[in-house]
Amino acid sequence: MDAPRNTLQPDRRPDKPALMEVAVVEFPGSLRAAAPVLSELAQRCNRTVAAGRRTGARMLVTRWTMSARGMQRVAGTELFGDALPAIIVVPGSESSWSMPPPDERLLAWLRECHEGCSLLAGCDEGGLLLAAAGVLAGRSVSVPDPARCPPLRMVVPSWVPSERTLVDDGDLLTAAGRDAWKYLSLRLLARVYGQSVMNTVIQQLQLVIPRTELDDLERFSPNFAHGDRCILKAQRWLHGIAARGVGLDDICAQAGLEPRTLQRRFLKATGMRPIEYCQRLRIAKAQLLLQAGGVVDQVAALVGYSDQSAFRRLFLRIVGLTPARYRRQVAAQLRERVAPPTVGRMVEPVRSVA
Repeated sequence: MDAPRNTLQPDRRPDKPALMEVAVVEFPGSLRAAAPVLSELAQRCNRTVAAGRRTGARMLVTRWTMSARGMQRVAGTELFGDALPAIIVVPGSESSWSMPPPDERLLAWLRECHEGCSLLAGCDEGGLLLAAAGVLAGRSVSVPDPARCPPLRMVVPSWVPSERTLVDDGDLLTAAGRDAWKYLSLRLLARVYGQSVMNTVIQQLQLVIPRTELDDLERFSPNFAHGDRCILKAQRWLHGIAARGVGLDDICAQAGLEPRTLQRRFLKATGMRPIEYCQRLRIAKAQLLLQAGGVVDQVAALVGYSDQSAFRRLFLRIVGLTPARYRRQVAAQLRERVAPPTVGRMVEPVRSVA
């Protein structure tokens, strides 16, 4: 029997938009405010989208907890049936010192969902639970030091640590540090509704977002919650190598599809053609390298461009700035971040790669 797949669950009435399930995992000691906060943000987005008569899925936040029969929804089964959640969020704990050892059934469920096309997101200790489930190996992530969380000290680091608060690595989102839950929640809004809706919510709540975090919130965000296993397999492979040196035949081989079928299904699943997807993925990687202080010509080579002019033109088209100017802008923002923030400074408009 085929494993359950994550799917957008259409409302039974044709005039209603599809619902996307975002499951918040609750475990002993988990952050109690996680589900209510994310649900309130989702409701704001749903109202904004409805007021603008926009199409697309609507987020519905559900709560999942461990029972004698395994992981189960607290409510919402009548809407989603046996389908796996499109997005699963594992929050941090109220106190890392009071967390019990992870339940092996929870870890197995997280692995099953990841293999079944669910996007996984972990915040603080929740990221370490994803690591314990074995889904972070070789990935760039933002998680706390396992040594600072006694129940998870046995987790052997197998990931690439990032100093950034928020890291979006396609089918895996992780956040750790100050305001990590806020940034992770906002990034999920961007992934589901788009960046314009996320920015509307930021303005409504009068949130002051540091420019560095805002850049991370508005980075290229591909769709992984489409339910097409073949395309998902290709996407995960592309993200693992940052689409460097990839051609259409390579993507076809990973997906197990003929070129015409791949192009059609890739466009339907992600909203982009494979070549455009690879370009945006490589430029997003270039942005991270430039933010880390990389030299422009070296960054171009690292993301697979031997032609500096071609790299510059593509970067300018997608980001809206040349690589050199982008690097200078990021450096200035980091210097500004050291200084005390100005009271009342609101979110600045940002050039986005999505």
